[in-house]
Amino acid sequence: MKVMFNFSTSSDDVQRYADAQDFRSMAEGFDGVELMVFEPDERGVVPKDLVVGIHSAMPFMWADFWRNDRAALVREFGSMDKCHRFFGGSDPQVIADGVRRGFAAAHEYGAEYVVVHATDVLMEEMFTFDFARSDEYVIDALCEMLNEALVGEDGSVALLLENLWQPGFSFTRPEMTRRLLEGVGYGNTGIMLDTGHMLHTDLTLRTQEQGLAYVNRMLDEHGGLCQHVRGVHLNQSLTGEYCQQVMASFQGLPEADDQRWGRVFEHAFALDRHEPFTCKGVAQMLARLPLEYLTFEFISQDRQQHQGLLRQQWQALEADGFQRARTAHRGCSA
Repeated sequence: MKVMFNFSTSSDDVQRYADAQDFRSMAEGFDGVELMVFEPDERGVVPKDLVVGIHSAMPFMWADFWRNDRAALVREFGSMDKCHRFFGGSDPQVIADGVRRGFAAAHEYGAEYVVVHATDVLMEEMFTFDFARSDEYVIDALCEMLNEALVGEDGSVALLLENLWQPGFSFTRPEMTRRLLEGVGYGNTGIMLDTGHMLHTDLTLRTQEQGLAYVNRMLDEHGGLCQHVRGVHLNQSLTGEYCQQVMASFQGLPEADDQRWGRVFEHAFALDRHEPFTCKGVAQMLARLPLEYLTFEFISQDRQQHQGLLRQQWQALEADGFQRARTAHRGCSA
C-alpha cells in the first residue's frame, strides 16, 4: 500500500514551498502525492517521481451537457451562451477532454492512476439535497463519456472512480456500484472510496464513531464488490446539522453570477470540510479493504496547518494499530 497526501499545482499551494527539495522534506514518510493539476508547476516544486496519482478536475452540472439536454441547460444557466462559457465550449466532447487531460498528466508525471468523480449535481441541489435526476441517469451518462474519453488508452494507468453524495455513485447502493463498474469498458478500473463523502449521505451522523459504523455498514452491504476498492481518500466531515439548517432556510441563489458562484463555493467548503478521521477503529476499517493507495485528503489554509493535519492523522492511525502493508487485508464481510 502506498500512503500519500493530496496536493495541487494551484499557486496557493505551490507558493508554500521554496523548491523541489523543500517539498521533498514535507513529503518525508509518505510514498508520494495525489496531485490535482490546475496550472503549470513552472518552478518544478512537485517532483515527478513523487506523483503517484492524478485527481482529474470534473465540473458539476456536466451530465445534461454531455446528453445535450438543452432545455435542462437553459433552466440551469439561463442561456446556452452562459452554458458554453461555463464548460469552455459548445461541444459535449469538452467533458471527455477533461478526462483525457487527466490521463495525459498521468503519463507526463508517470502516475499510476487517475481519479474521476462519478456523480453530478445541479447548483441549487447542493443546498436542498432535493435531486431531480436519478443515479441511473448520471451513471449511464458517465459510462458513455468515459468509454469515449479512454479510447486509445493502453490500460497502464488505472481509472479510479470516486463516490460523492449526489446523484450517481455514492457507495450506498450496491446495485449502482455494480452498474457503474460493469458500464465502464476500460479494463484497469476500480474505486477510490472517499470516507468523508460517504458521511454526507446520512445527515443524522454527529460523531466520528457513528460515521465509522456507517462506513463499515456500507462495506458490509457491498460484500464482494469491496474487492474493487483500490484506494481510499481518508477524511471525515460531520456537517449533517449544518446541511439540515441550510435545507430548512434556503430561499434560492442570488441572480448575479458572481454572487451566485460565491455562495456555491462558500457552501461547498462549509459542507465538505476534509478533516482527519481519528476515532478508534479507522485502521481496522482500512484493513478490510485490498488497498493499493491511501491518501490523506485535507483542506488547509497554509503549510503549517497542512503539516498539523497530516501529523494528526498519522498519530491516530498508528495508535490504532495501522499496518501499511497490503497483507493486512482481512476481507470485506463482517
